[in-house]
Amino acid sequence: MDTFEVRTDDLMTTTNETKSMSDGQDEEITSLRDHFKDKIRILSSIGQFSYILKIRPDQYDISLTLQLDKDYPSKPPEIIITAPRLAPDQIIVIQQLLQSYCETLLNKPMILSIYSRLLQWFDENNIQTVTIHSNTTTNNNNNQANSTSSSTQRSRKNSKTNFSLETVNNYSNEQETEYLKRSSMKTAEDVISRVEWDGLLDKRLFRVGYVDRFLGMQEKSFDDFDFKVDLSTVSDRHSSILAIPKHRIQYFKYNNEIIWDKETRTDLMFGSTGNKQTIYDVIERHKNSMESTDPSRTPDTDIVEKPNVTIPPPHYLTITDGAYKPNYFLSIPMTDPILISNYSNYQEHLLSSYPSMFSSHTSTSNLHLTLLTLHIETTSQIEQCIKLFNSLRDEIRYHCSYPDLINLEFNDVNTFHDKVLYVKCKKNLRLENLRTLIVQRLTEEQQKQTVHGIFCAGNYYEFVAHITLLKCKRKYSSIQQDETKEFNFGKQTIDCLRLCSIGKNENDDQKNNCVFQLDLS
Repeated sequence: MDTFEVRTDDLMTTTNETKSMSDGQDEEITSLRDHFKDKIRILSSIGQFSYILKIRPDQYDISLTLQLDKDYPSKPPEIIITAPRLAPDQIIVIQQLLQSYCETLLNKPMILSIYSRLLQWFDENNIQTVTIHSNTTTNNNNNQANSTSSSTQRSRKNSKTNFSLETVNNYSNEQETEYLKRSSMKTAEDVISRVEWDGLLDKRLFRVGYVDRFLGMQEKSFDDFDFKVDLSTVSDRHSSILAIPKHRIQYFKYNNEIIWDKETRTDLMFGSTGNKQTIYDVIERHKNSMESTDPSRTPDTDIVEKPNVTIPPPHYLTITDGAYKPNYFLSIPMTDPILISNYSNYQEHLLSSYPSMFSSHTSTSNLHLTLLTLHIETTSQIEQCIKLFNSLRDEIRYHCSYPDLINLEFNDVNTFHDKVLYVKCKKNLRLENLRTLIVQRLTEEQQKQTVHGIFCAGNYYEFVAHITLLKCKRKYSSIQQDETKEFNFGKQTIDCLRLCSIGKNENDDQKNNCVFQLDLS
């Protein structure tokens, strides 16, 4: 009886503390809304967060996003900085500074203090303020005499009103600022239309950031969306159709560079907000940076290097994919007995029919579909990666099982550059979204400085889901006409994910050592 009473008291205490924190959050949010007025955007009950706040100072081209969960302020908010004019290393420095600063403010309202510390950092580092209009200062100086004269005339007409030169200039600046705030910025719908209809733009290189009502901020490939569908016909948010209201779109990226952002009023697609750059300038800049990339790189870790074919310049998934060599990969193991049996039978058929054609083959005990390749250097970074995947277990499991299990179908045989024979997985939007989800979560943790030194490496926008079958000594096309291309190998559900290292054994064959398995069953 005594034990029951103690547990009841503890439960009441916990409930009261939770209610107190919730009330404290609501009071602070109300105060912030009064303080910032139209400079703050407040979203409530978004996924795991009680509130998501977005604050944009007038004087700097920056957006401060703070994500508060139910434990705030005993737990600091998650901070994301969006600043097109800052270098990536500057953004990392300021995010790290603010997160450390939060630790000194626990258990009390801290949002306004974080905002003030951000502005202080800008002042300390001599970051230039936003230039509202390049001609404003010049025009004011050139027209100083006219402004003084106008002020004098107005004072003569009305002796009760006496405008000083400073008042006139301030009034002029305020009017100019208000005019520019009202100036037309191209909408998300304009960007969508441009990407859809401009034949010079590759839709595969664009990504869309949007607010999901349940998961918060999300980012997916432009090709994943159906922007023409009638939203009233989409009843299930987990259906194969991805459609969202246009007002939820927050930004667009080209090759991982933000080219349109609602909060910061960035427009590098049309240049409608005063920036002289357009999407063609962005494309040219990325094209020039790609010219230094080695074109002999291949889209999979299993591919023979330097094939004797012409390979077009690569389009990497993220900005780090072309900078690092992969040494780990995240895979989906192939365990279905029917799939393994059909794979093995077809492989044996090829080896017996063309014994001098193939140099190596994959063991059936090691069959997998590579989802992502990574660059990880140290043991501590591996531990960080494992911790990240463990934290994503429920989200990944939900994605792979609701409303039904993801079923991967294998019914085609193809080659990479006529050198590597593989079993192709039928295009599956949910599989591609799983890949995007993991990349997005990794990027978020990098921005929050919770993971270090873990990079996407060697991944491409064009995702060819496959199982490697055989490596060829000569061109597979020499025998392709004698082999059927369509073959129903079977199906596979996603029961787990494996993080494996990439290495070579004594026979120079691929050797994959599993360092972690994420069970999703």
